Amino acid sequence: MRTLINMNRRTKIVCAFILAAVMVLFISAFAIRSKAGSPAEYDDTVYYKYTTMYRVCSGDTLTSIAEQYMDDVHYSSVSEYVSEIRQMNQMYFSDEIKAGELISICYYSTEYK
Repeated sequence: MRTLINMNRRTKIVCAFILAAVMVLFISAFAIRSKAGSPAEYDDTVYYKYTTMYRVCSGDTLTSIAEQYMDDVHYSSVSEYVSEIRQMNQMYFSDEIKAGELISICYYSTEYK
């Protein structure tokens, strides 16, 4: 009798474990699918990051340069791009740039060069 009760208890535990595992799999699959979004949201475009030298013109500021070269796909704001220009050019204490000076800037392209 005890053996039958123990087997019945083990069977219930195993069934509960299997049910819990199946539920976890379904919830995980749903979460992954909902994160993926709809096919219209996919942008499988490959971008390559490049750097180039920019000769500063009279009246240029880091903000005006950033507004000219920044793209909305890779930067959320002009200040984010300005920060990257400052870091690339080791401008830790000043934003001062002079006409004729060469600075490094980065840009993205879908074209592999």
